[in-house]
Amino acid sequence: AFTPPALKSNQKQQRQHFQGAFPLDVSTVEDVAMSRSTLSKLALEDSTQTKLTPEQVAEYNTAIEGLPPPPPLLDVDGGWDLLATISPEAEAGDNVDFFDPNSWKNYIAGTGPSPFQSLITGSGRVNGLTQWLTPEDFDNVVQFKIGPIDGKLVVKASLENVNDNKRTFRFRRGFFLLKTVWGSSITLPYPVPFNLLGDRAIGWLDTIGYDEESGFRAALGNKGTRFVFKQRMETDIPADVAIASKIYSNTVEHETDAEERANNEGLPKRSVIICPQQFGGKPGDYTALTAQLRDRGHPVLLARLSALDWLSITKSAFTEAYLKGELEPSVALPFYMNAINDAVGRMGDGKEFTILSHSIGGWVARAWLGEVADEDVRRRCKRYVSLGTPHLAPPEDSIVSKVDQTRGLLKYVNDRWPGAHWEDIKYTCIASKGVAGEVKLNLDSILGYTSYFALIGEGGVEGDGITPVKAALLEGAESIVLEDVYHADVLPNPIGGRNTKLIGCRWYADKIDEW
Repeated sequence: AFTPPALKSNQKQQRQHFQGAFPLDVSTVEDVAMSRSTLSKLALEDSTQTKLTPEQVAEYNTAIEGLPPPPPLLDVDGGWDLLATISPEAEAGDNVDFFDPNSWKNYIAGTGPSPFQSLITGSGRVNGLTQWLTPEDFDNVVQFKIGPIDGKLVVKASLENVNDNKRTFRFRRGFFLLKTVWGSSITLPYPVPFNLLGDRAIGWLDTIGYDEESGFRAALGNKGTRFVFKQRMETDIPADVAIASKIYSNTVEHETDAEERANNEGLPKRSVIICPQQFGGKPGDYTALTAQLRDRGHPVLLARLSALDWLSITKSAFTEAYLKGELEPSVALPFYMNAINDAVGRMGDGKEFTILSHSIGGWVARAWLGEVADEDVRRRCKRYVSLGTPHLAPPEDSIVSKVDQTRGLLKYVNDRWPGAHWEDIKYTCIASKGVAGEVKLNLDSILGYTSYFALIGEGGVEGDGITPVKAALLEGAESIVLEDVYHADVLPNPIGGRNTKLIGCRWYADKIDEW
């Protein structure tokens, strides 16, 4: 059901032939009991069954025949695990197979389902396929594991029409959800141009049998394939799939100045200037955090940055100051300083504000306060908050001091404006000890160890997965160390117009009430 079949003129004949072969309206109590027993064994299999022997086909066809007919307009919204697919040729032992030329011949001729269906649902790497149905959507979620990679393939379709128990759908788009770091997943596109397939992206499923007590349902597809489903207890699509679907369906842009003013209008508390992480500040970054702050009464202004802005930093790589490790923030990062200036300017004259900085945005903001902001503007900054900022340069006696990642930028800041430098600003530094750096077969631990070691010369310490606790706290500042959050909820993309959302990642903004 999840591959895009075409509508053909023989749909009616196929359906009549199938219903004539399996007169569902004469199911007896014994038939239903036998069907439940057979399909219950099928439900114990680890994955969707697609390659069946003629004996299995006969057994499952008998079980389908024994199911009661569905009531008119059966409510099938919710989740359905696909247990088996039975192609029209399966009774003769001719199962659909990706590597079988005859399967491709039937598909191209419009008389059989796509061999991709067998490749995906029948693979030993696939843990199962679930359909999630709503009045608008007809979504298919394939769970798989390839080596160390756990993931899902999500193929989304829109419900086009309902005629009694026959649902017609059109495939729209697809994407992969791959498990990565910090308990999260990233999305990658599924490279099938559904919009170019025309009617081949349309299909239908007609429910022909349903046992309410056991939750087993049988359906006939427009290519003559029969499908056996079992109803899930859950009725809502998984949260990660829902979030990813929203990301893929929306075009994200920065707020315009007018939208920002309208969203901030009437909020009574002190304004917040967000200073983003490296390669951050792009459309979609900090959207949820901005909404949380506004819900609490704070006008919010983001220091907006683009991929082109960040790429301009490469000019510093060819300078003598870079080679000597003597870069200066206002010279190497003028685009960032300008973005903060612009955010302050959009706030309006005379207003007090808080700097909320993330990752390297913390020490960039300290440099901005020290050598870019004029005295009047600096005095209007009443609070400074950093989230997971690596404030401390590598110790001079450590082996990593010679390869300082900031090429002297952080040392420059700490030498001139150490600790909680400005007495009229309240400093708060937020850190996390959610990841212990270790050298073991665990991506979070290895990433943490590598990052911590590069920052402070020690890898076996605690931190947020990128910044160790030791580096995230400034002398003289209020220090808050959280237990279980990670460094960020996006994976920075240096050259892309958007960063990659880490779906399901718990980061500092998710514990906003603790800071």
